[in-house]
Amino acid sequence: MGMAASQARLLSITARLTNNENSGQSISYSKQRLADQTQQITNEYNEALNTTKLTVLTGFNGSDATYTDISYDTMTNKQMAANTKQYVVTDTKGRILVTEDIANAYKKSNGNYNQFLANISDKEGGPYTQSDLKVQDNGTYNNADLIDASQKIHEAWDKYFASVGIECSDDEHKGIYDDGTYRFKWNNVLDTNDKGEYLDKDGKVITADEAKTKGYSSVGSGYASWAVLDKNGEPTGEYTPINYEGTTEESRELFDYAMAITESFMRTEKNLKAEGKSAEMNEVFDPKKYTLNLDAGNKADLNYYKNIFSKMQSSGYFTYTNTPATAKDDPEHYKYASVGTGTAGNVQKSPLKDNTVFEAALRDGSLRLEYYSTTSKSFKTTTISEDNCIQEVSDERAIARAESKYNQDMADLENQDKKLDLELKKLDTEHSALQTEYDSVKNVVDKNVESSFKTFG
Repeated sequence: MGMAASQARLLSITARLTNNENSGQSISYSKQRLADQTQQITNEYNEALNTTKLTVLTGFNGSDATYTDISYDTMTNKQMAANTKQYVVTDTKGRILVTEDIANAYKKSNGNYNQFLANISDKEGGPYTQSDLKVQDNGTYNNADLIDASQKIHEAWDKYFASVGIECSDDEHKGIYDDGTYRFKWNNVLDTNDKGEYLDKDGKVITADEAKTKGYSSVGSGYASWAVLDKNGEPTGEYTPINYEGTTEESRELFDYAMAITESFMRTEKNLKAEGKSAEMNEVFDPKKYTLNLDAGNKADLNYYKNIFSKMQSSGYFTYTNTPATAKDDPEHYKYASVGTGTAGNVQKSPLKDNTVFEAALRDGSLRLEYYSTTSKSFKTTTISEDNCIQEVSDERAIARAESKYNQDMADLENQDKKLDLELKKLDTEHSALQTEYDSVKNVVDKNVESSFKTFG
């Protein structure tokens, strides 16, 4: 090999050696990054081993306590109220968080508890009513049944009147007078919302003029009145509205109950026709469609909703909706719950639906818990650390998921590391061959140079 060719070959080998060494350095950096990733994955896994979750006591299986992962529904449903305590969830302002269905029922009720119950339906029952009457003034029952029912209505109103200091004369202590006139009467009124706006049958706002033909009176929307008597104690045919005049919780409950049984007895098709009212604009009370106040289970349901209704009245309320227009129209009570995409598909960001979001809100204090005290008959504040029905336990499922992810990630890193090792080994082999060739060519070049010096020396 001539000197020029040897020099060119030497330069080529030198370039390849440099490239080989650079590639080796790059692989070394990659292996260092893998080591850093390995440490990060290990740290995340060790942290995941300490993952905990909140669970709540939901009942007993014999003598064994049953705990369930905490969620909005688990904490606030009727089963929880029956088995342990009735909980409500509030924000930092004390407003109660309710489902959108309950929020809609409350908004439509315009502060009327009986109408609120009539607008509630859930998987266990509903719509609900405080009435425990099966008999109605529809002409299908015998006179004795009607007398018994009217007397029960009369006694309910007597209790309310007594609670507010109103005394009735002996003539006023009749359920039905001799001419067949009832002592008490039910009067339908058109539905309105909490702003006093008229609503149609579908709950949509309409104008006062539209209400004349499209207005609707649903169950719970109306008032009771009692007969005006002449000096002989006989009905005149006139009725006076009964307004609530109480100031105590007891008088309010007595008034609402008397209203409920009066309406259930008299909101009938027969009475609509007698008063010339349109069936298209007035709902008839059908006891077959309602959960009546007839047994202990129904009474417990009514107490459950009564407590929620009272809390909404005293503290305010809010909910989450997936309808942007609803949130825009009433931002005070409706928050828009966006739907994002997570690793498990579509994830509802509302704490009403997403258990992770709900638990995180309880932990950071943006949502709080209260329970109903049967002693004080009011809701009391509690916390996830103080409440004896809530416990924090290791989240075995989260730990199992973390372990699976750790094993998969480590396997991926190990495969990458093996590939890098193979590349390094290949580079080492190539480097050795190049170095051997370099030394050989360098030796030839050196000899050629030495020979040239001797020739021209």
